[in-house]
Amino acid sequence: MAWFGFQMNPQFLLDIFTRIFAACLLGGVIGFEREYSRNRPAGFRTHILVCMGSCLTMVIVHFLITAYEGKIDIDPTRMAGQVVSGIGFLGAGAILRHGASVKGITTAASIWVVAGVGLACGVGFYTGAVLATVLVWAVLMYLKGLENKLTRKKKPRILEVEGEAGKQLIIPLNDLLKDLRISVRSMEVTENPETGRQKIFFNLEFENKALDLAEISAKIYEIDGILKVSL
Repeated sequence: MAWFGFQMNPQFLLDIFTRIFAACLLGGVIGFEREYSRNRPAGFRTHILVCMGSCLTMVIVHFLITAYEGKIDIDPTRMAGQVVSGIGFLGAGAILRHGASVKGITTAASIWVVAGVGLACGVGFYTGAVLATVLVWAVLMYLKGLENKLTRKKKPRILEVEGEAGKQLIIPLNDLLKDLRISVRSMEVTENPETGRQKIFFNLEFENKALDLAEISAKIYEIDGILKVSL
């Protein structure tokens, strides 16, 4: 079979199909965990596309080496390096900042890893691709639960309070949290003159599992000037 003037045997075509299909399958395994288990913004389809795109990059290099052997000098490592560096832009888009907390770093890391899985499939390194997929899937599925158990004594939470601009809210809020024996790890205050409101983000840590979140919110609402509480 001749494509674009080059002979391509059925075995070569089967090899290309196997590599791309393997990338699609392995990328989907990691993406499935991100979307359906954690409901992350970069999920099933995103991981498949990243993995297949990385794989296709290496397949193209393979094709160029085969088609232009002896005619031009092709360095496959340069193409792989461009994928690894370029995937950072996509990973950055998965990182979301909400007040004092940052979410999506694990998803960004999984996108970066899945690009590596695609590169491995693209060069036919199936053993490494499968092993990496299994380990990444296990880390995403099970280590989160282990992490929660190891840190179960202290549960971090984000408290977002919205109130009237100009009101002194930090001191009464801080006093209330102290009375409830809730530690404040960090705090951030923003004020919007146009809306006449201010937002205060508390990064909290407390050991008391019996605390009633509804009761905490009710006590915060008793402070003069509080308009909204999210915990």
